[in-house]
Amino acid sequence: MPKPTAHIIDWFHIAMKVQPMQQIADHMARSRSGLSEAFPAIDRDIRAVKWRLWHGRVDRAITDLEQLLERVKASQGGNEFSMARLQSLGLQLLSYIRSHLGAIVNYGKRYQAGLHVATTLAESAVNSLVGKRMVKTQQMRWSLRGARMLMRVRTADLNGELPNRLRAPFLQPESKVPPLFKPKPPLLRAA
Repeated sequence: MPKPTAHIIDWFHIAMKVQPMQQIADHMARSRSGLSEAFPAIDRDIRAVKWRLWHGRVDRAITDLEQLLERVKASQGGNEFSMARLQSLGLQLLSYIRSHLGAIVNYGKRYQAGLHVATTLAESAVNSLVGKRMVKTQQMRWSLRGARMLMRVRTADLNGELPNRLRAPFLQPESKVPPLFKPKPPLLRAA
């Protein structure tokens, strides 16, 4: 990359790890509305962890998630499978957050500033385009070098750098052909 870049985890990847936990907790809270106070609290706590992650409060989200996992482990419900699944998903989320501490930012602030936080559409388009063109059965298959060059152009375009790069003078690569074999201009005919 031409200039320093910061690695930021796409919000989509975090949200997709929280969503199954929310779905399980929602289902448990609806199906046992009068039986236990723990299930609505679990649902509320998962939403709080998601809110803290969206607002870049990672340390607090980790603390809350650890406490939530302790309560889930301690609570005894009729549906052990749901509790075990919730525990498993919570541990996966906790591990993911801990391994990407420095790459989780305040997504809410970036969103308000007009900075896009999701790259899933771009990733999907690139994956489908490159995947289609790199297949051997494709009539006009791309070379690896050609695909890389296209990705550099698309990246520069998405970053808004393409117009400036096109204005810069192109550097002609120096030929490694010995002078003896370099093409000579055709002879001019005398009139």
